[in-house]
Amino acid sequence: MKIVLDCAHGGSDSGARTSLGEFESHYSLEVCKLVRRMLSPHMEVILTREDDTFVSLPYRCRLANDANCDLFLSLHTNSAMNKSAQGYEVFTSKGVTRSDELALKLASRHIEAFPAQVNRGIKEANFYVLKKTNCPAALIEFGFFSNSAEASWLMMDETKVRLAEAVASGVLDFCGITETGEPRLTTGERLDRIERKLGI
Repeated sequence: MKIVLDCAHGGSDSGARTSLGEFESHYSLEVCKLVRRMLSPHMEVILTREDDTFVSLPYRCRLANDANCDLFLSLHTNSAMNKSAQGYEVFTSKGVTRSDELALKLASRHIEAFPAQVNRGIKEANFYVLKKTNCPAALIEFGFFSNSAEASWLMMDETKVRLAEAVASGVLDFCGITETGEPRLTTGERLDRIERKLGI
């Protein structure tokens, strides 16, 4: 199993910015590295960048496609002219695909971890990285850097770790892997194992 974690923006393209000068590009890289650490015992994890450098959208997709990865996940923070805008959302490409299943697993884990945060739902979009990758792909917006209160919450170390944990758990759910690394079994498979142990 192989996943590409796309660290949003980078280098001259800093993305969203908080009122205190924190950049989305730095934030995404930090959270991606946390997710990688959590997923590495279970699968191969590739990051689209390892430091604060600019990486083009075609390169991000080509990296995933050339690696024949099983899924692609792009991590972002949001921004809006309306400073009161807030909440979490997940994007998939248009049409019914396995990306929808991936988005649902991710959103479910996030809502479970952060029930008080505004849930903006799962949406379809023609984002380049979602259209041009050959595998199931999703793009997460963790919250709004343009909202000072939400930005302050997002910047907390505890929040970053819990965000990464929710992402990692959603990925494992999608891949059918338990936290211990054992593949999740269907009811029939569990019964078969029990019967074999009992010699039935």
